[in-house]
Amino acid sequence: AAASASLSALCLALVQERGVRWTMSKLDYSKFDNIDTDSDDEGETDSQSTAQPAQAQARSARRQQQQHNDEATPHRVRGSTTAHPTIKDRYVFSHGGRRVYEWEQTLDDVTVCIDAPVEQLPSQRAASFIVVDIEPTRLRVGLRGADRYFIDEATFDKVKVQESSWYLDDGRVITIVLAKAFRGQTWEGVLRGHQRRGGTSSGDGGDETGSGRVVESVDPVTKQAMQRSLLLERFQEENPGFDFRDATFNGEAPDPRTFMGGVGYNS
Repeated sequence: AAASASLSALCLALVQERGVRWTMSKLDYSKFDNIDTDSDDEGETDSQSTAQPAQAQARSARRQQQQHNDEATPHRVRGSTTAHPTIKDRYVFSHGGRRVYEWEQTLDDVTVCIDAPVEQLPSQRAASFIVVDIEPTRLRVGLRGADRYFIDEATFDKVKVQESSWYLDDGRVITIVLAKAFRGQTWEGVLRGHQRRGGTSSGDGGDETGSGRVVESVDPVTKQAMQRSLLLERFQEENPGFDFRDATFNGEAPDPRTFMGGVGYNS
């Protein structure tokens, strides 16, 4: 199915189209970063001789304001985050009907799964050709020797670098584990560059976008499902003698990080 096509298939299509050897930079996320803008000025050109001077000045002012807004607001991908069809509490970020990556979270961490370009990797020591750079507020993924990263985006919130890790699973899936700086926080997405604006942060790390607002990539119903899952995990941890697997909530699920005095931290 097209929705589950691997990134390597996309890369192979680019190779056939352009006749060049693929590198991960061919699919850097700048190709997906499409800012939603008003289309008032589309189709207008400077060659419209009938435009009045005042109208031309107004158009110029709108363009300058739009450019300022573009620089001040986060990029947004015209993609979607949906629940995985078969794996509970896993989510899929898709673009153009194709899967880009899958992800899931626990109280402690966020796990991201990216299909590796297996056709372009050697059969031996394939992981050594992959670069994963985890910073406190940024994630970079690429191929060694490529001119750009495949992923180079701010993370949803702060990450504990020393407790984070990555590995190549079965030679086919790049699996990245990001340790949350704020235990129990509900991550509404993995990367800020792939999210809509709106909402507030449940952590203390502020907003990497500089807009003063945490951006969301999921609808309120999906966010509630995430919070219910994390809250049940917390209840199970705090009450090991009970089974919360089939527990339900009446009404909205509270914030698992702050509910009833806040989540505990493992020593």
